[in-house]
Amino acid sequence: NSCATLPYLVDGGLVVSQSNTCALYLGRRLGIDDGMSGTYQTYNHTVLDQTYDLRNDLMKVVYPFGSTKTKADFEAAAKKHFERNVKTHFTKLEGFCIGPFMTGVKPRSGDFVLWEMLDQHIILARALDLDDWLGECPKLATLHSTMRALPELADYFAAPCYAEWSHNSPAYTHFTGHGDMDQGGTVEEDLVFPRE
Repeated sequence: NSCATLPYLVDGGLVVSQSNTCALYLGRRLGIDDGMSGTYQTYNHTVLDQTYDLRNDLMKVVYPFGSTKTKADFEAAAKKHFERNVKTHFTKLEGFCIGPFMTGVKPRSGDFVLWEMLDQHIILARALDLDDWLGECPKLATLHSTMRALPELADYFAAPCYAEWSHNSPAYTHFTGHGDMDQGGTVEEDLVFPRE
């Protein structure tokens, strides 16, 4: 795949890259996005795109790519991020949420990606004693707590990849997330897909 970048996944001879493309591919391949009409597919894709906009704004704060060049600049930049970017993105997503998940009663690929961004923002807000904005966004708060309580995800939430690994590379970031545990480069995991 000449467009390969991180993240990527390999399914047989197919290499899939780009964050949203990987999410949509896994949603289809794992059956998470099965049964959605064209309207709900569009909703799901919109959730992915809006969440990626939020993610891009966060990366400008936690990495020295944007105006946050040093760790000394980080806390003020994070505060401004919550006051402006988080408020804007969360308000948009709150208005778009059908509930309890973004497209209704079943979590879709977009919900998983959004959940991760909500969780990272909750952890960052707690670390800096900031308002995480979920008090003003009850649908997003419900999505986060409902996803966290799903029995099918209990093993994931108990695993080191969630509970201990950093969200952002400790070698480069101003804020790692859960901890400073670097998973040591590329993470490989074998998934078994049902045959089509």
